[in-house]
This record gives sequence, C-alpha cells and structure tokens, in this order.
Amino acid sequence: MVMKRKVKKNALMLDEKGRVPEQFRNIRASIQYISDKKKIKTIMATSCRQGEGKSSMIANLAMFMSKSGKRVLLIDGDLRLPTIHRIFNLKNYVGLSDLLKDYQFDKFEGIQKIDEHLDVMTSGVSPYNPSELLSDSLLPESLKAYEEIYDFIFIDAPPIGLSDSIITANYCDATILVLENGKTTKTQLKECVEKCKMQNIDVLGIIRNKVQRRRNDSNYYYNYVKR
Repeated sequence: MVMKRKVKKNALMLDEKGRVPEQFRNIRASIQYISDKKKIKTIMATSCRQGEGKSSMIANLAMFMSKSGKRVLLIDGDLRLPTIHRIFNLKNYVGLSDLLKDYQFDKFEGIQKIDEHLDVMTSGVSPYNPSELLSDSLLPESLKAYEEIYDFIFIDAPPIGLSDSIITANYCDATILVLENGKTTKTQLKECVEKCKMQNIDVLGIIRNKVQRRRNDSNYYYNYVKR
C-alpha cells in the first residue's frame, strides 16, 4: 500500500497581502542576506517529526523567492512520502528517482516550469531503496549542474531521523529546520539539532510553523529564528 500525505488546498499562499506572506518575505530577506555572505545556493528543508508542515513551508518559500526575480528550482527529495507535486498540482510520472536510477537520464528532463522564475522537480515514482539512490554520486553532480543555472535550489527532505535527510544535507550548503509550534517539544528540538551537529549539518535557521498571534490571524504563521 502506498501512503499518501494529505495536503491542504490552501497550502500555497497565493494572496500576497497579510501577515503570513509578510513573514515569508522576511524569511526570504534573511536567507538572501546570509547567502550573499556565505555563498549559499542549495538549501534543504527538514523537520524533527513527520507532519510539521515543512513541505508547504519550502514550497511557499521557493515561490516567494522566485517573486523577487531569483531563478529558483524546488526539488522534492522526500522519495518516501512525496508532497510537492500535490501542492503544485503537477504530474509525478518522471522526477528525481528517475534521475538517480539512470546515468543516461537527462538531468533537466524531470523539471517542470511553474512560472518565469520557478521550476519544480517532483520526486518521481517512490523507489524501494531511497537511501541507496541518494548516496550515489548522481545527486551531487546534478546539483552542481543546477547551480550553474539557478540562484537558489530548495530541497524538501524527510524528517532528520531518516538517513535520507542526512545524506542529502551533506550535498547542500545549508539546512532549515521546520517545527510545528506547540507540538515539537524542546527536548525533541534539542535532540534534532544535536543530531545535525553530529553529522556536520549546517543549520541555517529554525522556522516555527502554525504560530497563532491573534484570533483573526491565519494559523499558518511562520517565524524564522536565526541560529
């Protein structure tokens, strides 16, 4: 049985007015500032647990980054429970798993255009051996090729407890941790950060998801915490 993750219809913030879009612009500005200083281009998003909203967060961040005129590629690197294709309503017949399984596969064949500045590579069909595929040299080689074309590459990865994320993070310049406010405990977060340190994963920042500020505010309020 193939597990499917439920995705809310309003996962993408299409309305650019309001508190939530402004938070994405703030996060975008922070990332752009840091990336200019540290030469960061490829950023992975992960979480401490499943279901913390990292996929919708990284999808919106990629979209808002592209709105600033940057060329952005969003890759669904969660080969176990892919979500990005549902958020953007895309077909998922060809994607990252196909690239990693076939040395003859065109690196750009699985990329789908969203708009002038935003492209998406979906996960492709979920393989039985995601960790082994991600460990192959094809992924870092492909990322280097993408970095020649795109200003930013965002990768949606599984929770940090899975080896997939640890492998992928080592191909990226930085990692963002996403946690659901009120659900992820301080102990869980501490363990998650310690695990990143042990694996030499550079945590760019932590984004708290679903923070309610006022009664009439959206419950998808993102707060960026620099590290």
